[in-house]
Amino acid sequence: MAKSVSAATTECLNIDFMRSLVKQYSELGQWTSALFWADVAAAACSGMGQASGDDIWLLASAMLARGELHRAAHAVTSRALHRRHLLCLGVVMRAYLAAKEPATALNMMDECDPALLEPRNTDQTHNRALAGVLVWQARALSALERREAAAEALAAALRADCASYEALDLLLDQHALTPAQELELISSLPVSSQLGVAEGALVRLAYRERALRYTPEPLPPSSGTHPPGADTGGGASTEAGVEAEVEEVRSRTLEASVGRARRLAAGGRWREALAALQEPWGAAAERVACLVELRRSAELFAFAHELVDAYPQEWTSWFAVGCYYYLIGKSELARRYLSKAKTLEPGAGCVWLAYGHSFAADNEHDQAMAAYFKASQLMSGCHVPPLYVGVECSLLNNPPMCAKFLARAAALHAGLHTAEQAGPDAGRGARQAGQAVEAEEAEEAQEEAEAENKGRWECVVRCVQEPHVAHEAGVAAFAAGDYRAARALLTRALDAARGDRPVDEVGARWAPTLDALGHAWRALGAAGEALGWHARALARRPARGRSHAARGLCLALLGRRRAAARALHRALAADPDDVVAHALLDAVLDRLHDDHAPDEEIPQFPFPELNISPAAPATPAAAPASADVTGAADVTNMADMSMSFD
Repeated sequence: MAKSVSAATTECLNIDFMRSLVKQYSELGQWTSALFWADVAAAACSGMGQASGDDIWLLASAMLARGELHRAAHAVTSRALHRRHLLCLGVVMRAYLAAKEPATALNMMDECDPALLEPRNTDQTHNRALAGVLVWQARALSALERREAAAEALAAALRADCASYEALDLLLDQHALTPAQELELISSLPVSSQLGVAEGALVRLAYRERALRYTPEPLPPSSGTHPPGADTGGGASTEAGVEAEVEEVRSRTLEASVGRARRLAAGGRWREALAALQEPWGAAAERVACLVELRRSAELFAFAHELVDAYPQEWTSWFAVGCYYYLIGKSELARRYLSKAKTLEPGAGCVWLAYGHSFAADNEHDQAMAAYFKASQLMSGCHVPPLYVGVECSLLNNPPMCAKFLARAAALHAGLHTAEQAGPDAGRGARQAGQAVEAEEAEEAQEEAEAENKGRWECVVRCVQEPHVAHEAGVAAFAAGDYRAARALLTRALDAARGDRPVDEVGARWAPTLDALGHAWRALGAAGEALGWHARALARRPARGRSHAARGLCLALLGRRRAAARALHRALAADPDDVVAHALLDAVLDRLHDDHAPDEEIPQFPFPELNISPAAPATPAAAPASADVTGAADVTNMADMSMSFD
C-alpha cells in the first residue's frame, strides 16, 4: 500500500515544474525555498524508482549555498553519485574544499569512473562539467602544495573547455608556467572547434592580453586580434568588421580595464594604471600596488579599512592593511597583517614579496631573502622574485649569486618578449625561447666555474629585455667592478624603458638609471660624457641631491673646481645629510685653498718708509719725509705693533 500511495502522490506532482522553481529561487538567491523544492523533487524521483543525478545535484547545490557543507556532501556520497555523475562530483568536491578538507576532495575524484573524466569531442556540455571538476581538483592540489600537478589540471581544463576563463585566471595567478609556456598553451587551445568566429576572436584576444600582463607596450591591433598558434582557422576566417566589433565590445568590459591597468603598472605608469581601474572593488591587489607606488597613504588607509569591513575573510583585505603599514614605515605591524594574509591564502606570492620588502626596509637582508625565496617557489614562472633575490645578494656583496638570479629573471622575461614579437609564429617562438633559456642556463653553469668577476654578467647582457632587471643588474655589475657590463646593462635598461621615444623623453622615475649610467661612464674615464647623463637626470628631477653630487664629482675631475663646489652646495641644500657630498666638498675646497693660497689668501699692503731713532721728535711732522735711515739703529718697540688679518 505504501508503494501505491507513493506512486499516486508522484502522479499528482509536476516534477519539471518543481525543478523550474528550484532554478528560479536559486537565481533569486532564496536558497531556503530552493532547498525545499529540490528536496521535494528528489523525493518524488526516488518514489518513482529513478535515481536522478540532476535532482540530487540541485539539492546538494542548495545545501552548499546555505553553508551546510557536510550535509551537501552526504547527499551525494550516500547515493554514490560522485562516481558516475560529473555535476555531483563537482559539488561534493566544492563542499569538501569549503570545509578545508582538500585531501578528501581528491579522494572523491579518485573514486570516480575514469571514463567519466575523459573529454568528449561531440559533447561540449560534458566537457564544461569536466573542466569545472578539473578546476576544483587544481584548487585542492594547490591547497596541498602540489603546484605542478595543479598547473597540469588547469591546462587540461582549458583544453576541455577553452571558454573557462576561471581556469586561465587561476593558472596565470599561480605563475606555475613560464611566460613562454603560457603563450604556447593559449595558442594551442582548440578555440575554433569549440566556439564561433566572433567568440573565438574574443577569447584569443582576452587570453593573450591576460598573459602579457608584464609587457608594458600596448599590443598592435593587427596582432592583438589574431594571437599566434597552431589553431588559426577561426582567426584566419574572421572578417575585419567582426574583429573591430569584438575589440570595441571587449574594451568596455571590466576585465579589459584590469588588464590595461596591469600593463600600465608594468611600465611604471602608476597614475594611469590607477585611473584605468573602473571599479573600486575589482583588482584589489593591483589598486593597492598603485597606491603604494604613488605613496598615497591616506587613500590606501581608507581603501584597506573598506576591504576589511566588507571582506574580512579575503586575503586581499589584510594584504592592503599590511601594505599601508609598510608604506608609512611601520614594518613590524606590516609583517603582522601580511602574516594574516598569507595564512588565509598560502599561495599568494605577492604577499610574500611584500613580506620580504618589509624586512629589506629594516636592512634584515637574510630574512628578506628567505621571503623572496618562498615567493620564487610559489611563482616559479615569474621573473619578479628572482629579481629581488638578486638585489639582496648584491646588498650582501655576493656578486656570483647576484648574477645568477638576475640572469634567471632576465631569461624568464626574455621568453615572454620573444614570444610576443614572434607574430604568427609565436607558438614556435615560445618553444624556441624556452629552449634558449635552458641553453643559457647550461652555458651559464659551464662558464661559472671558469669565468672571473667580469665574465659573470655576459649572460645577463645577452638576454635581458626587462628595464628593471637591466637596471638592477647594471648597478650590481658596477658594484662588482665590471664597468663596461654596467654601462651596457644600464643602456639596455633605458632603451627598454623608452621604447620608440627619444632618450630625453624617459620618465622621471628613470633618473636613478641616468645617474648610474653617468657613474659608469665616469668610472671608464669619460667624465665629460658622464656629465651629460647627470644633466639629463637633473632635467627630470631638478631637486635630486645625488644627481647634483655626481655632477660635482665630474666637474672636479674635469678641473672645474669652482663649478664643482657650486654643484656640491646644491646637493647639500637638497640633502644636508649626504656624507658623500660633504666629503667631496671638503676635498674640492682643500684643492682650491692649495691652488690660490700664495696669491690670494694673504693680501700685500704697502708700508711707508720710516726713520725711527732715539732722538726723533715726539711729533711725526718734525721728521723729514725722505730721511736717510741707512745707518740708524732700529729700536722699535715690537710689543706695540700688532697686525691682524681677521
